[in-house]
Amino acid sequence: MRLFLSLVLFWILSAPAQAETTQPLGKFHVINTAGFIERGGKRAPLASDLETGELTLQRNLSGNLVLTISATDIELFEIEDGLAGLTWNSRNSSVLEAADILDLSSHTVPEHVQAWGADVIWPGQGEVQLVLLPLGENAYSSFLISHPGNSTVVRQMELRKVSGPPNRPDPKATVPAPVLN
Repeated sequence: MRLFLSLVLFWILSAPAQAETTQPLGKFHVINTAGFIERGGKRAPLASDLETGELTLQRNLSGNLVLTISATDIELFEIEDGLAGLTWNSRNSSVLEAADILDLSSHTVPEHVQAWGADVIWPGQGEVQLVLLPLGENAYSSFLISHPGNSTVVRQMELRKVSGPPNRPDPKATVPAPVLN
């Protein structure tokens, strides 16, 4: 009986650790890839912004995602029904649609595509909705949606895992450098 209880306890305690592997965590590069502003029923694309930033994603004890950017933590909550629980209108823009997200995922049903989000105060934007959707094992698509005045502003961001190990060793002096022709 003691062995059985130990196995059950181990299984219960390991469930959160197993859940953590369902989406990529760690350091990511983030870049604004598209966006638009809508006023009075008319849309205009946002100017390209190819500057990259860096952020970290981790899980907290509640199982929610915590996005850390510029020393600020933002807790993101799982959205019920995943991708199916979100609606947005990206017509006449280069912003991804729900069908695009589904095509880029390994799932065939929108309810199976996990999504996280929160309403937060964003510097220079005021109150915004932040949404994260996984794109494979090493990336996310993210949307930052705000409503300043009589406008709607949608910024699409792409989060990609930082490539290469951060503690990469220096080359050894005894190993000759390759000759490139």
